[in-house]
Order: sequence, then structure tokens, then C-alpha cells
Amino acid sequence: MNNTDHWLRPGRSRPLVVAHGDEGGRGLFPGNTLLYLREMVALGVDAVEMDLHLTADSHLVMLHDGTLERTTDGKGMVASKTLAELKSLNAAYHWSPDGERYPYRENPQPLATIDEVLAEFPHTPLIIELKDSDHRAAEVLARVIQRAGCETRVIVSSFHRGVIRRFRNLCPQVATGATLPEALLFFAAQCLFAERRLRSAYQTMQLPCRYYGLPVFTRRFVQAARRCGLHLAVWTVNDLESMKKYINQGLDGIVTDRPDRLLSILDSRFRKVE
Repeated sequence: MNNTDHWLRPGRSRPLVVAHGDEGGRGLFPGNTLLYLREMVALGVDAVEMDLHLTADSHLVMLHDGTLERTTDGKGMVASKTLAELKSLNAAYHWSPDGERYPYRENPQPLATIDEVLAEFPHTPLIIELKDSDHRAAEVLARVIQRAGCETRVIVSSFHRGVIRRFRNLCPQVATGATLPEALLFFAAQCLFAERRLRSAYQTMQLPCRYYGLPVFTRRFVQAARRCGLHLAVWTVNDLESMKKYINQGLDGIVTDRPDRLLSILDSRFRKVE
């Protein structure tokens, strides 16, 4: 985990195991919490994924939704709350492994800032998604990353083109993921054998298994990404057969709610090879 300078090198012998920050109970621990990060690092994953939202007083907190009701015991919009107000909430209040037990109502997990994450995990590779459409989110994250000096161990992405463009301008040395329009353009270009003509501003593509029912990771698509030196990861893969399929395809990363399963497969396969 400490050798992060080359962790995004495409064409590794095995895919990166990327823990997905799920809050719905599909994972092992409630995502977007410090508990989740601690447990995933202890498990031995290669990288952890998280989501960030901007508070009313310009802090970035780990949370998937722009509203509080689904995952916390609070109500309202994250953007309308100060960090102090959010710190009083339980980020794992609604997390349940089976829909019946809610183990973190008696063991509350506070919302955490990206500053806290970077301070506690100084060597862990992170995949960060900025959820806000507000450009200030990019500016705050850029300052935090530069202050922490962690430019080589993070990937930053966003569905909002303006936000990721602003971040790229502020932190050109940080790897970023393709936006949906960028990924669609790449897919179209590789169909025409024209992917090398693109001047991509991104270094990675983290994409779903399928898009509108169509498989994304065709042999041609993977080969095109390889030719362009792009790091390629798939999300979110939880069943064993799909994990084996994407390992065989030679993807650079697999994002999963169940990294324990993926680590078991990889340990068995690469131990046999050795």
C-alpha cells in the first residue's frame, strides 16, 4: 500500500481490489464511514472508493446522497448544514445487513471529512467522487489534496463536467476519471478505430458492467484502452463468476462491495501461479 507512485500503472498482473463505499447493506460495513475505511485497509484492499458532498460552510464530508434521510438519522440537504450540525448525526443509522438488524444505531458512526480521511490514512490509495455540481467542491478538494501532499495516491471523478474541469485546472498532476460524455466519446471512437485521435484529459475510466443493457468491456474496448494507456476499472461486481470474468479480461481494477470474495479468488489464483 505504501508504493503508490505506480499503483495506476495499466497492465498489472492482477486487478486492483477496490472497496466500494456501499451504504445499503450489500457490503461488509457501512460505506463512507471511517469504520469502513479502517476495516477495508485491515482487510488488505488496494484502494477504497468514497463519495464527497460540500457542506454549507465549505467542508467536504463523506456521504453518497445530497440528502440525509436515506443513510443518516438527520433530515434535509447536506448543502444546507454546517459541519458542526452534520457531526451530530449517525452516518450508519439505516445500515442493515438483512433489513432486520441495525447494528450501528447502538454504535453510531459520525460523518467524517476528507481532511480526517487523509490524516488517518496517509498511504491508502483513494478513489474520490465529487457529488456536487458546485465548482467550490473542486476548489476545496484541490486545496485539501495539495495541503496533504497526496496527489499521487488519489483519483478524482465527478458526473458534473464543470466540476471535474475545474478540478483538472487546479490539480493537473492528479489522475482523474472520465465523465460519462467522455467515456461515451471514447466508446464511439474505438468502434471506428479512432481512439488514438482523442486528446483525453483523463487517465482512468471507471465504468459499469453494462450501459443500457449493452456490455461495456468488450475485447475491442479493453484493447483500445490499453493502446491509450488508460487505467480501466469496472463497478460494481459482487458475484464470484463475474469477478472471475473480469480478472480473465485483464482489467486494471474491480470495484466491489465484497472485497473479501475478490481477494480470496486472487490469492488462490496467483498463489497457484507462483
